[in-house]
Amino acid sequence: NPRIDPIGKAQLPSAEPFSLGQKPSLIFAPSEIADASVKNGKLHIRLYGLGMLGPNGPLPIHVTEIARERQEHRHDSTLANFLDIFHHRYLTLLYRVWTSAQSAVSLDRRDDDAFSFYTASLSGYPLQLQRKRPLQSHARLSAAPHLVREARNPDGLASTLAHYFAVPVRMEEFVFQWIALEPENLSRMGAYGEPSRMGEGAVLGQSVPDRQGKFRITIGPLDIDDYHRFTPRGDDLLRLVDLVREFVGQTIAWELVLEIKPESAAPMALGDGQRLGWSGWMGESPDDKPVVGMSFEPEQYVTQLVQNRARRKEETSANERDVPCV
Repeated sequence: NPRIDPIGKAQLPSAEPFSLGQKPSLIFAPSEIADASVKNGKLHIRLYGLGMLGPNGPLPIHVTEIARERQEHRHDSTLANFLDIFHHRYLTLLYRVWTSAQSAVSLDRRDDDAFSFYTASLSGYPLQLQRKRPLQSHARLSAAPHLVREARNPDGLASTLAHYFAVPVRMEEFVFQWIALEPENLSRMGAYGEPSRMGEGAVLGQSVPDRQGKFRITIGPLDIDDYHRFTPRGDDLLRLVDLVREFVGQTIAWELVLEIKPESAAPMALGDGQRLGWSGWMGESPDDKPVVGMSFEPEQYVTQLVQNRARRKEETSANERDVPCV
């Protein structure tokens, strides 16, 4: 709750919705927590150890005997409650010290998440900008060991995608492609400039072959539900593009190949909800090899995906405004 101070940082005990103390007991602690109760809307937790009483406490043992005897036989908790004033402050500070070395604890409070700030600084991307991206910020932070490298390797990208999306991922480098030339780089008869000089910049045609500027990501084999996640209308495609951009930027072309398990590539039938060209097949697979369901360049669908999401968000907001209040 952001309205409540973190444990160990409250200015007054009344600002905390709980209190910590120690149960006066002479036994060796069988567990950490002795009991818990709610009084006047406030949670009271008493421990066996980590306090001034008990066989392991710093106070003489007769102090524990006096506090226990008064509480058990006279229903007088004055001494125990007085000591709990110090117990509460000490235990909350002890918890505060423990959390300083536990990175996962800070995830409960976004404004006090120091570990995420440190990790984002190592990866060279501000945490405030990460929260505005389609991909969750901590998904990108989990890839920080690979992002801190100046040269990002394909194994790092493949393992990051496989870990986040929980699907098999393979990488293929140096995929052949044709790169279209700009009009000013085309060779023309009678024109001046380097594109028209034989042996220097002259090119026959409007494109050149290339194997250095493109790679291929193959995901699968997948079942039909996971397959739809990465199609041009899938829920995870925009996150996939965002994570790939984080690794390679936008200067290298790439394509995505989706493979389907042969038993999930069911033959198309009228009325079964399959989409032509997306998830429909004529007949069954003749062998046990994965079926290539789709091969495309996801970057071409990013703008359409963003527009569709914005449209759905506006429709949802409009529907919520139209709901009558009862």
